Amino acid sequence: MSDTKANKEWSNRELGALWLNVNQKTNEKYLTGHINNEKIIMFKNKFKEDNPKAPDFRIYKQKDQGEKADPTPEQEEQEDDLI
Repeated sequence: MSDTKANKEWSNRELGALWLNVNQKTNEKYLTGHINNEKIIMFKNKFKEDNPKAPDFRIYKQKDQGEKADPTPEQEEQEDDLI
């Protein structure tokens, strides 16, 4: 298979892209990006240690910058424990 054909196949299968970010206050890592034109944010699952069958990461729809809402306590805890 030629490189051009392989590259086209990967391009056709691509769903989105993620970027690594670092929380300036805690120095913890998380990912932001888009999948199928939906903005997302991904955090490490802080409850993984409690349940080995739990997912390693949790993905959420990212709120628009203008959208302000008080986070629930669970969301605040989740955001504290980034990748």
